[in-house]
Amino acid sequence: MPRAWRLLVDGEASGPWNMGVDEALLASAIAGGGSTLRLYRWNGPWLSLGYAQHLGAERLAACGEAGVGVVRRLTGGGAVLHGGDLTYAIAAPEAVLPPGLRATYQLAGAALRSALLALGIEARPTPGVAPAPRRGAFDCFSEPAGDELCAEGRKLVGSAQRRARGGVLQHGSIRVYPDPAPLRAAAGLDAGVATSLRELACEHSRKTLAEACVAAFSRVLEVRFESGSLEVGEERIARERAVSHRGDPIAVPIFAPREASRGLSGGR
Repeated sequence: MPRAWRLLVDGEASGPWNMGVDEALLASAIAGGGSTLRLYRWNGPWLSLGYAQHLGAERLAACGEAGVGVVRRLTGGGAVLHGGDLTYAIAAPEAVLPPGLRATYQLAGAALRSALLALGIEARPTPGVAPAPRRGAFDCFSEPAGDELCAEGRKLVGSAQRRARGGVLQHGSIRVYPDPAPLRAAAGLDAGVATSLRELACEHSRKTLAEACVAAFSRVLEVRFESGSLEVGEERIARERAVSHRGDPIAVPIFAPREASRGLSGGR
């Protein structure tokens, strides 16, 4: 019988909460809490920054004036404007995934490609070396890294990964709608470099896309999914991290796996 992973399908939430949950899931994986696939949305426009990205005061003010929230990810890569997308996250012990960063990217990419194909979208991975962050590229979708999915020559899915103390977090944005021009401009992102399902004449809902992702990840990972929810300890960590993100949205996240995993004991 295929091994079981937990499935979380969440509705809309703020940037701080979404990033807090992903960090809690990584802490859980490090602590031996099993493997999770999470699919979620954002409650309005949010700009997520890569771990090491710089955002100046002028750009931060422009985002505020346009109503674009800002949050920083635990993972690297470029900035992503969320709100019109579906975001996925995989959190698991390294031992249950193929060894190495690129192999995990390729596995997730194969699942995402299969899901999109089920909706009639032919997306192909870009050839290239391991998907290292592009130096100096602010916009995640300005150019595809190796193995990221493109359709009709433009990037459709952007992903980033963090590995820590035997745990892996990979999350990414599947673009469903194009970013509104005023919000994209406020966030300092490039025009005309990415695509979306709507621009590809795909009218399926995000619910249908989520269902296709679950089915595809189940096939590719050779696992079965069991619907679940956050455990008590995970929710506590997520709330603590969300408070930290709200307090300083552009601060580099402080993630201490040992301390975080100890906070999980109450939920087990």
